[in-house]
Amino acid sequence: MFRFLCKSLGLGCSIRPSSSVHQELHYFLENPSILSCLRNISSVNSDDVKEHSFTVSYLMNICGFSLKPALEVSKQVHFETPDNADSVLEIFKNHGFSKAHILNLVRRWPRVLLCKPHRTLLPKLGFFHSKGFSSPDVVKIISTYPWILRISFENKLVPAFDFFENLLQSDAMAIKAVKLDPRLLDAGLEKAARIVDILLENGVPMKNIALSVRIKPGIMLSNLENFKRLVQKASLMGFHPSKSQFVVAIALLRSMTTSTWEKKLDVYRRWGLSQEEILAAFVKNPWFMSLSEEKITAVMDLFVNQLGWESSYLAKNPTIPSYSLDKRLVPRALLLQFLVSKGLVEKSFRSTAFFYTPESKFWQMFINHHSESTQILKFYNEKLNLSSVVNSSTF
Repeated sequence: MFRFLCKSLGLGCSIRPSSSVHQELHYFLENPSILSCLRNISSVNSDDVKEHSFTVSYLMNICGFSLKPALEVSKQVHFETPDNADSVLEIFKNHGFSKAHILNLVRRWPRVLLCKPHRTLLPKLGFFHSKGFSSPDVVKIISTYPWILRISFENKLVPAFDFFENLLQSDAMAIKAVKLDPRLLDAGLEKAARIVDILLENGVPMKNIALSVRIKPGIMLSNLENFKRLVQKASLMGFHPSKSQFVVAIALLRSMTTSTWEKKLDVYRRWGLSQEEILAAFVKNPWFMSLSEEKITAVMDLFVNQLGWESSYLAKNPTIPSYSLDKRLVPRALLLQFLVSKGLVEKSFRSTAFFYTPESKFWQMFINHHSESTQILKFYNEKLNLSSVVNSSTF
């Protein structure tokens, strides 16, 4: 350990050979000048180093911490022998965790090193695999939310997964939801069940409740009073509880602050849309308000300034802005300009299908009947390739 510290801190200290970490620690503690150097360089309290010497050494040598973070973590966890921590790290390594994953995990939840490997970790890791989670899935879930390892296996983890598995009527969908938001397994079944009841009481079909969990699992983590207000707000805006847009709107409203909502309204207004037009578009397609301010601006610039379309046309067809700029909107807009320049399409041409149609049918519907189809296809493919590597804002 001391050799490592001297090297990393640039100290010109000589070291006696030692055969074990314990010997190095003993030498480290018997040389107050070293502690003085560390204190001067890193503002470290030597008493902290002495008190947690073994833990600090382990965190640095085995887990890859630098001195100061190791000292901070050692205030939360303390152990005098490596046996349990070694077993914990070995289990993670055997389950596909890289050194970087393990370091991040220990940084976020240091007490993981104190977990009982066979009583706490292995049952939970085994449970995930038994349900169909892949090794990368498990690594991602625990790296994202390491506190999932501290919840009760029998009283919380298993019942929570069973609840969402039953709600979504699918192992695969439950796995997908947990991957999107691992906090689902730590949310509290009473709250989740109450949220389901609130939606049912307001006329939302069970299939749409399942949809809300699939697209925004965090909806099950909502504060109950706030959630009731969101349900009421969606109804007042004109969403019908029996339609899927109702739960999508609730999920999106929940994910946005009032400030963010107002900023997006302002962007649309700057392109000439009225409050009524924007809200009507939102009711027709809630994803209309999910776009970032940057994308709203880019889409409006493309259609209004480049193609000459009216912003009101987009508000009446609010699905168009939801498509990818790079993969769909920009290449087809450029193709449309090309067709107009060739006199093959009128400048007044307006068609949602030109942007809605899947790629597999697009050529047949809009290009194939032109005599210059080969040239048009070449142009379109060039723009598709270009848009994949060039930022769409340049068009």
